[in-house]
Amino acid sequence: MTTVLSGELKNHVGEQATVRGWLHTIRLVWWKLAFVIMRDRQGLMQVVLEGEEEISKLDGCLMGTVLRIQGTVKEAPKTKFGFEIGGESVEVIRAISHPSPIDISKEDIHADMETIHDNKVVALRHPRQMRIFKVAAVAEKYMREFFDNHDFTQINTPKIIAFPTEGGAEVFKVDYFDREAYLAQSPQFYKQIMSAIFERVYEIGRAYRAEKSNTSRHMSEILMLDVETWFIDNVEQVLELAEQFLQYVITKTWEKAGGQLEALGATKPLLSEKFPRITVKELHELMLKETGEDYTKELDVVPAEERFICEYSAKNWGSEAVFVTEFPWSDAKFYHHQNTENPEVTDRADLLFRGVELATITQREVNYDKLIQQIKDRDLDPNNPGLKHYLDAFKYGMADTGGRGFGIARFVQKLIGLENVKDAELFPRDTGRITP
Repeated sequence: MTTVLSGELKNHVGEQATVRGWLHTIRLVWWKLAFVIMRDRQGLMQVVLEGEEEISKLDGCLMGTVLRIQGTVKEAPKTKFGFEIGGESVEVIRAISHPSPIDISKEDIHADMETIHDNKVVALRHPRQMRIFKVAAVAEKYMREFFDNHDFTQINTPKIIAFPTEGGAEVFKVDYFDREAYLAQSPQFYKQIMSAIFERVYEIGRAYRAEKSNTSRHMSEILMLDVETWFIDNVEQVLELAEQFLQYVITKTWEKAGGQLEALGATKPLLSEKFPRITVKELHELMLKETGEDYTKELDVVPAEERFICEYSAKNWGSEAVFVTEFPWSDAKFYHHQNTENPEVTDRADLLFRGVELATITQREVNYDKLIQQIKDRDLDPNNPGLKHYLDAFKYGMADTGGRGFGIARFVQKLIGLENVKDAELFPRDTGRITP
């Protein structure tokens, strides 16, 4: 007898089959008829049980009981499932005695976010939660596929490092035997080093930010995509690669997981072939003109402006993705490249999508002497042992490079339309949460 999954029932109509999964709900119509909803890795399915003997096997069974049921696959056009099992034999593989701390049998989990995250081991069994992370897995698959198709080499770099990559106080310090170390904020140094070997590299891995921010867009541990490519002529080439990447991943994810996305209430993103560009200065001025809010003295783009320009771009430029360019040089990282035509700005852009920054994209400074000077200009020590090997790479031949970091959970959040980035992370970590 064939063992089938919920999503495969349509291929076995009229056949005898075995289904296995977890008891989701049971509705007893009368003592000889029951409708059982089971959950497996593909979703939910309905089993119609007839007969007192088989139904009685489920007496007292709680949600989550592990079942094996044999029966005949049938069409069920009047149900939301379309197909069902006419159950003939029920086996309780594993009964449970602990009631679920939250009810996952309804369309939505009727609990606040903290309660859901406190009970995430159960909450993740809810079909909606399952869909979110099915979509996330599909999106990550196509991220890798894009880079594989463009001759990138995947790398994996250390997460315990000797020098805080981004600088500042937003780092996690750790005791590393007899010295102090840090959890990596990004693989920035390593991906630049590795680009001199493979030319085109990418990494999907964890990064750690000790930002004391309790917002819907911040977490302390994040899944990042990092990219670096050699032999660029200007930062625009790096932006074009980011355009192609986002268009590819969104298109392929919707092709593969469109049903899951629609079930989650997602809407297909509006993207132009070439994403609109607007400078930081232009954005400040447009924001002031359109809303009266004045951020003209800000060096960076504030969250209100990110939301505004994405909405403005969708309405006026036909794209929910937009690049903000020409960030002030005074606020640049030491490894950023100063624009040669306008030294007041950095060769940097932020990729915004549906109101949030997904990626910071920059051309890098690869001239050894200038890099040393930029480190000193930012009151850092180029002789710090944690910088030595990174700087050595620039002594022995570095072509012009550019790259980006890309927040995967933020992307999934905005692709689906979730309210909080933590909803796109299996087990989120923030200032108040380190479990489960």
